[in-house]
Amino acid sequence: MRFPGALLFVAACAVTAPAYAVDWADPQSVVAAALDNNPTILRLQTEVSAARERIGPAGALPNPMAMAGVQNKQVDLSDDEMMTMYMLGAQQTFTSGEKRRTRRSVADLEARALEQQIIAARAEIERDTLMAWYDAAAADSQISAAEEVRSLIDAIIDSARVRYEVGNAIQAEVIRAQLEKSNLEHQILTLRGARNIALARLLPLVGLSTATEVPRLHLPHTTERREIDVVGAVPESHPAIKALELDIERQNALVQLARLQRRPDIGVEASYGYRRTQTDMFSVVATVEIPFRRNSIIEPQIRSAIADREVTARRLDELRRQLAAGLGAAAAAHEQANEQLGLHEEVLVPQARLAFESTLSSYQTGKTMFDSILNAETTYLRLQLDYYQYLAEHIKAIVDYEAILKGAGSSAAGGSAPRSSSAARTGGM
Repeated sequence: MRFPGALLFVAACAVTAPAYAVDWADPQSVVAAALDNNPTILRLQTEVSAARERIGPAGALPNPMAMAGVQNKQVDLSDDEMMTMYMLGAQQTFTSGEKRRTRRSVADLEARALEQQIIAARAEIERDTLMAWYDAAAADSQISAAEEVRSLIDAIIDSARVRYEVGNAIQAEVIRAQLEKSNLEHQILTLRGARNIALARLLPLVGLSTATEVPRLHLPHTTERREIDVVGAVPESHPAIKALELDIERQNALVQLARLQRRPDIGVEASYGYRRTQTDMFSVVATVEIPFRRNSIIEPQIRSAIADREVTARRLDELRRQLAAGLGAAAAAHEQANEQLGLHEEVLVPQARLAFESTLSSYQTGKTMFDSILNAETTYLRLQLDYYQYLAEHIKAIVDYEAILKGAGSSAAGGSAPRSSSAARTGGM
């Protein structure tokens, strides 16, 4: 019976498939699907839960030790009336309240820093998803534009053939027109390759197989009306900055914890001894660590903790510069794309369209050369493709800029945020 296997297959599909259908025409729907059950976010949430669970134990006293046994038993296993004693006892180490509070603070700051990383991760996933969607949509829009020009080349081929049949043109013009159509097919194949690359980045973000069929997308002209709200500087409330600042606070606590090792813990041991023929006895003993090897054990730990804190402080400086550079680059890319969009939409593309139509009419009536119509067609296609490329760069610059403000720890144009080293984390001081 294959029923259990079918159940396993259905369960696997339920785990890997999105919780709802994706509306590919709406980029925000695609983003929602990418954020839903994203493994990076789920991992960070689990890390936060684990870090929160460490806060309580970090400030607790160590477990007491129980003792039981016999003392001064003779080698022939007989009791000595004066010395043999059966003993029960307990031992407890008392850590200072300041140490326990500092350890609890270290664990709490680690959890809070991870919570900031979740915000940054969400912003980065949203940014990466939108970038891939706009790349795919730009490629689809360019393919549509190329297919439109292909119909115009058919008109050129028909005109060349008619002129050749009536003796007003040579056969080479028909062949060159057909070659231009083949070149355009080559261009369309290249654009389809760019679309496939964009989808290969997009589909795993949504949690789908790269073999998933995605309908043709369209890059709407309305995206060019969006603008960037320039803020001038990275806000100090930026999640990636806050995560590193919390990490510096955590390392400050680790430095304090290392210094507190100069104050040894106190241990208390109490025991009760039973003797069969003599009076019972009890003992209470206090123990204290002697920080004899301070220079070889404690001081190096303090210096190491201070150095780790300095490393994180340098990472924070690096991060601020990287984010400022990312904002500046996105704003500059947006401004350049805006200027090109205005020129292409209002001047270049309409003029190229008119030039092509006019040149085609002149060629059909024998008033212009064949090279003119090919040049007009090539220019019109190039400007059409450029327009959609600038439209994609325009909206991607906005997406990158807004992602940095929302919390992304990196820019799409450059490096990622420096992350704190987990090797420096310790709760055992």
